[in-house]
Amino acid sequence: MTDLRRELHLLISIAKLDGDLNACRTELALLPAKIEEVNKSVAVIDKAMSEAAAHFEDMKKERRSLERMLDDHTEKIKKLRTQLMEVKTNKEYTAMLQEIEHLEKGIDDKEERLLILMDELDQQSARNRGFTSENEEKRKHLLTEKTNLENRTKALGETVKRLEAEKPKILAELDPLTKKRYDRILAKLGDFAVAHVEADICHGCFSRIPPQTALEVKKNDQIITCEVCGRILVFYGA
Repeated sequence: MTDLRRELHLLISIAKLDGDLNACRTELALLPAKIEEVNKSVAVIDKAMSEAAAHFEDMKKERRSLERMLDDHTEKIKKLRTQLMEVKTNKEYTAMLQEIEHLEKGIDDKEERLLILMDELDQQSARNRGFTSENEEKRKHLLTEKTNLENRTKALGETVKRLEAEKPKILAELDPLTKKRYDRILAKLGDFAVAHVEADICHGCFSRIPPQTALEVKKNDQIITCEVCGRILVFYGA
């Protein structure tokens, strides 16, 4: 003779296990998107820091280029002033003076730009230090979050494997007739065959159970199925 209370105890264990499995699988399904979102946030920070560093390097390159051009112009002016002493015609003399004037104008423009650039470099350097410090801190937090998510993924995966290994052991203890009934419901519904009743609601299809049926289910001394979804109903409290 089948011990119905024992059968219900086993079915309750299955319902709890299925509930845990469902919760783990649901969370696992969401984690890859969360990890990808963190990766995108890290990529945005990395790009911003790289662009800031590249912009600062471009400014330094411009400074070095200006300094080289100033040296070059100064050297050319020296040579031209020496050559002035050797020219023999007024036309050549005038042309050299115009070239010297042009070079001196270029020096004035470049020196003005260099002074502005040096000031901009000082300001940019200060901004970059604060920007880098702030973003490195954000990046650190994001990578910690990613590690936590990856650890959670691993832990949930292990929990799912453990629960999946436990379930056949519990099912094997069911009476053959109860097991057959369970398998038939599972084959029909595809997800789980036992549902917990809470507040007179079947947590398989979330339909309301008639009050008298709910009272009978709470006794846990007979196998009762949901009139709507056909799942076996069990009760194990809130």
